[in-house]
Amino acid sequence: MRILFIILLLTGCATKEKSPKNIFFYELPDTGSMEPALSGGDIIYLDRSFEYEDLKVGDVVAYYEPKYGIINGILHRIVRSSSPKEWVVKGDNNKNIDRYNLNEENYYGKLIRVDFK
Repeated sequence: MRILFIILLLTGCATKEKSPKNIFFYELPDTGSMEPALSGGDIIYLDRSFEYEDLKVGDVVAYYEPKYGIINGILHRIVRSSSPKEWVVKGDNNKNIDRYNLNEENYYGKLIRVDFK
């Protein structure tokens, strides 16, 4: 019986099945805001199923802010917490932080992979 349980555990059959990832890829536009880490033409992969509450400082995230006319999205790094449920974000190559904080409503996904050009 122990051997069967170990086999099931190792194959994942004895654990709760996770929902499938919601992964999308895009070609990064040439804005320069994330250089030298990311450049225009790089292919970025976003995990849209990555939970907002699991984000941390240093994560690169995509977000949008329709109330300010930003509907195409921004890809920047989380630099610090702003309030219990918001993050301050900034492009690596930008001098200033973004004018808009990241929150659960405008969060689009977390960067999980890059294919450099």
